[in-house]
Amino acid sequence: MKGIFALTPLVAALVLAGCGGGGSSGGGGSSNNGGGSSGTALKGAAVKGPLANAAVSLYAADPNQPDGLGELLDRGDTNGSAAFSGVSVPDGTTGTVIVEVVADADTIDLTTGQAPVISRLLSVSTAEGIANGQTNYPTPLSTLALQLALKNADSPDGGFAGNDDGNVSQDEWLQALGIAQQKVKSALGFDLLGDDVDLFSSPPLITSADDDQAKVVQLRTAVEAVSALAAELAKKAKEANAASEESADSMFSALLQDFSDGTIDGQSDGQALNAFSDIPNLATEVTQDPSMLVIPGTDGVTVGQANTVVAGETADTGQSGVDTSTASATTADPAPAKVESDLDGDGEPDSTDPDIDGDGVLNADDPAPGNPDRDDDGVVDGDDAFPDDPEETADTDGDGVGDNADTFPEDETETVDSDGDGVGDNADVFPNDPEETADTDGDGVGDNADVFPEDGNETVDSDGDGIGDNADVFPNDPEETADTDGDGVGDNADAFPEDETETVDSDGDGAGDNTDAFPNDPGEMTDTDGDGVGDNADPFPENPDESVDSDGDGVGDNSDAFPDDATESEDADGDGFGDNVADPDPTDPCVPSTTVSACTGTTVEAVWGETKWNQANWQ
Repeated sequence: MKGIFALTPLVAALVLAGCGGGGSSGGGGSSNNGGGSSGTALKGAAVKGPLANAAVSLYAADPNQPDGLGELLDRGDTNGSAAFSGVSVPDGTTGTVIVEVVADADTIDLTTGQAPVISRLLSVSTAEGIANGQTNYPTPLSTLALQLALKNADSPDGGFAGNDDGNVSQDEWLQALGIAQQKVKSALGFDLLGDDVDLFSSPPLITSADDDQAKVVQLRTAVEAVSALAAELAKKAKEANAASEESADSMFSALLQDFSDGTIDGQSDGQALNAFSDIPNLATEVTQDPSMLVIPGTDGVTVGQANTVVAGETADTGQSGVDTSTASATTADPAPAKVESDLDGDGEPDSTDPDIDGDGVLNADDPAPGNPDRDDDGVVDGDDAFPDDPEETADTDGDGVGDNADTFPEDETETVDSDGDGVGDNADVFPNDPEETADTDGDGVGDNADVFPEDGNETVDSDGDGIGDNADVFPNDPEETADTDGDGVGDNADAFPEDETETVDSDGDGAGDNTDAFPNDPGEMTDTDGDGVGDNADPFPENPDESVDSDGDGVGDNSDAFPDDATESEDADGDGFGDNVADPDPTDPCVPSTTVSACTGTTVEAVWGETKWNQANWQ
């Protein structure tokens, strides 16, 4: 939806209601005539002075119809206090509605006690707003704004955003209402009406003790100034031409037509308006000091004294108990009207201003040339990085995401921190894990959880020995990490870490138990001849028949005839005397003794004695 210049309360409601269309669910154009409608009563009053006993009609708004009047929804009037009476919005009605107030023979302006000088007033509201208790106040200013919107809603010029296709869309209509209101306040608001004043819904009379009486006085002063200006133009016409039949009412109608293009120049659609034919200098009359103009129908009360009118009429409007001291003390100082609107107040009339709304965007490039802040976020479009987003105004890092939504507004590389860990998703390898942000070694495990954050091959050290599980042959044993020989025993516990056949050296002799013939004897490790005696203790390590040499003569005891006699080892003739020394004739058993059995041939029975035995003979 296109923006509006200033989102006053009622226009904001118009924007919201506009999304729902217009019209009524019932009625078919029939009138309820102030009595029996089922709906929400219209609240407010028609004011150019408060108008009592005037006819009131409520229509569904149709900007493609004359005066925007679509289906007639209800009729009623204003009561003796000028308040709407008997007029309701039928249940089911949605969208914009137009309030028309027409003076008849019984209508009285409570300010003057006379017939009103302006006979027809218009305003616009929404069915939704009325249902929520919103009031409506048709005045000369609201009438000007409504007619200006109707005339220009389809136009692409003068700050409006129509497409000139001959049909007014809902978007065009709502945008036009906002722009038209601002144009009226700019040219004919006499510098009294700020953005907080809504020409359609702000009260121009005191309605309760809660009213901002100073604002009421300012709005009412502008209302009376427009009426007084119309009356003054009629007076000037008669002064110039006694036959002139112009009245304040006809002059106001002429102003409506003249200002339909946003400029008061005596013309409408390029044609001169007859009502102004007797006004020699229309611009001069329009831009005179309004404060000294007399409020029509009063006995010399000037526009500058409108505060006294506001304070004094409360008895007639049913608010006699309200303290009006603020209104009485508020003196409005209206500035002269302008013959052309100046939306941005820069002194350049809208017709020649290249940036009509002063938002820093040229009209030709502006999608809403009459609206300086189309998203109504308080920042003009030219300074707003997101002119259509009321939630955003700036993009400090220029990354296309507004600062409010950007978690990193000064970092153009980052906008989101999904896991809230302070590292943007673009730089966060684990954007949904608040515990992790980096994976230095690229192994898929975050540095915080990775015991080896710079080693792509390792992430876990189950046994805490400093070696990752992938490289640790014994990942659950803190005492072991490697098995060099692959024998299933860790190098630290393996006495032979490079020998797959050995792991233990029980006796610590340097020979593994598997190859140590004497694994528990540190003095032995081999038994070459397999006789059960280790080579180190076996004098004859390669002779399985010998393992002892008691007399150390180099002949094993098993082969030594004299194992305890180092001088003898053989007894060839078996006579008991060694061949080396004791037996002079080792071939003769009777030498050196003839008594030995070897000589005599007598076998001596072996008997036990206390002497040691020599071979088979006990001695």
